Amino acid sequence: MAEHKRSDRIVDVASVVLISVAAVLTALCSYQSGRWGGQQARLYSLASADHMRSVSESDRANTLTAIDVGVFLRYMDAVVSGDKRMTEFLHRRMRPEMQPAMRAWLATNPLQNLHAPASPFTMQQYSLRSRSDANRWDAQGRREYEEAIDANRHSDDFLLLTVIFAAVSFLAGISTKMAYPRHAIVVALAAVATIYGFVRLVSLPFL
Repeated sequence: MAEHKRSDRIVDVASVVLISVAAVLTALCSYQSGRWGGQQARLYSLASADHMRSVSESDRANTLTAIDVGVFLRYMDAVVSGDKRMTEFLHRRMRPEMQPAMRAWLATNPLQNLHAPASPFTMQQYSLRSRSDANRWDAQGRREYEEAIDANRHSDDFLLLTVIFAAVSFLAGISTKMAYPRHAIVVALAAVATIYGFVRLVSLPFL
């Protein structure tokens, strides 16, 4: 009987310790889950904003390309018709981003060289800043979206640990209402759950 009382005392102390530890870890995991949830929302918002910027820059690039194509077609009409005045006028009016590609294309002697590129738009010198910006914003948005997915996963992981540690508190609490040896078994289960949860906890990133 004395041995049972001593065992009961040890189990009761273990229950109190587990309840205390679980309460602290539950609060920590709940806090981290909330922070990762906020990080997820922030990253999703940034990814959405960057996607809109990418679309806007892409539309701008398409518009500028259409302008360049229109001027180039008028230029070629003037060349074919022999209107040198119009040819020079249109050449001077080409946009700054178009001019390097046009010079490089003309250097290939396209009117006589059958192997010359079909148009200046296939030249590597034809580079639009808006197109580059669109690609940059798109890449950044994709990175932020992937980071948001990771943040969501971390938030879910911490939330799961919150449930585990809450279960530990529950098991340790009800064990005090049980008799030997059932209360020892329940406390042992709670201890195993605490160890498992703690091992998972230390493997997660903190904000």
